[in-house]
Amino acid sequence: MSLNELLEEIKAIGGRMTRTRKMVLETLLSSARPLSASEIGFVFKGKKISVNRTTIYRELSFLIKNGFTHEVRLIGKPSLFELAHEHRHHLICINCDAVKPVVLGRHLDSHEKKIMRHERFKITSHSLEFYGLCEKCQ
Repeated sequence: MSLNELLEEIKAIGGRMTRTRKMVLETLLSSARPLSASEIGFVFKGKKISVNRTTIYRELSFLIKNGFTHEVRLIGKPSLFELAHEHRHHLICINCDAVKPVVLGRHLDSHEKKIMRHERFKITSHSLEFYGLCEKCQ
């Protein structure tokens, strides 16, 4: 999904397009991995744009609430954020802490449906992370 498409979707739900919101979206779009709020803040700082950390969290909260981004919670790590255009799982290096998104095929959806049916359990979301050593750390 492009930045313009995201901006149009936000306008369609009545959302304002602030400079900070646009920059948060641009930052997440250009990243190959999920980012922490601090990392997003460093991008602003690198471009000599002054923004309060609270403002970044407020924008992330808006984007999560409206389904544009989602929060990735990894054990013992700060929350990470990524665009929600497709559900991803993550490869986490136990040596250097690198996080790499990975998309699993549609077969996972069928397993989820089987679990819901068999266990009579309504799944609202799931998280799946793989821990190991990245190529550089092997």
